[in-house]
Amino acid sequence: MHSRTFSTTVCLFWLVSMTWLVSQKVLPALRIGQPPNYRTILEAQKQIPVVGWRLAFNHRELGWALTETKQQENGITEIGSRVHFDELPLAELTSLMSRVFNRMLENHAARLSLDTRSSLLIDPLGKLARFDSTIHTNAIPDSVRIQGVVEGSQLRITIRFKEFSKELKDIYLPQNALLGDALSPQSQLPNLCEGQTWTVPSFSPFRSANAPLEIQIAKVEGRELITWNDEIIDAWIVVYQHDPGRGFVNNQTPRDKLWVADDGRVLKQEATIFDSSMTFTRMTDREARKLAREVQSEEGEE
Repeated sequence: MHSRTFSTTVCLFWLVSMTWLVSQKVLPALRIGQPPNYRTILEAQKQIPVVGWRLAFNHRELGWALTETKQQENGITEIGSRVHFDELPLAELTSLMSRVFNRMLENHAARLSLDTRSSLLIDPLGKLARFDSTIHTNAIPDSVRIQGVVEGSQLRITIRFKEFSKELKDIYLPQNALLGDALSPQSQLPNLCEGQTWTVPSFSPFRSANAPLEIQIAKVEGRELITWNDEIIDAWIVVYQHDPGRGFVNNQTPRDKLWVADDGRVLKQEATIFDSSMTFTRMTDREARKLAREVQSEEGEE
């Protein structure tokens, strides 16, 4: 009798536990679907390999950006990005940023041009293999360069500037994370559903050499009407916030905010660089192809 009661109790406990597990863990994932990954993003970017952007700094248009996706013969896919500021108003940057450029600009005007280039290499299995990022200004002839190599779940980063070189090893890279450049826009985020979350490690030459990588959590928070190319579009809203597991609080102001069309095109992206706002607004495909031809011609003359 006792044995039968015990067995019944165990079975009931098991059923309750499994019901909770399915309702809390399994069904929500099935309902909202899988978040974007390199495979789905690359598939979408193959359809529109060239994307151009208008770049505004504190709501004033001061430059442009270009994102290009290229398939190599060995199966590797390169996502290249170039971000160009015609001029960067130093007076609007924080004191921290000003100190970075202080010695550079002793004999230069109060404004400077800024050019950053980055590339992500994705292997045939849809995994990040390496990245390379450089930043150059008209104030100094040398570039700051950040390179990263992925080995399993570990990332090795090398930072170089003039004679300075620093290597950071054994940086944990979360599974299925979408690594990005803090100064480059994301062009595609397909198959979004409200409630999806994923990890976004981002690197930047502006950060400390001891911690060039920042871990953020992306979340699809809902929908919002946005005007793009003289059209009113009901877009998904994606916000990037600091990872609360790394000592940051949940109610912080989002670091980045993206508006994404139903077909996965990112139409607009707002990013916070120190205390300043940087906004990328997507060009039409025709405008992007024109910009790409102009940039290619300019680079051919250099």
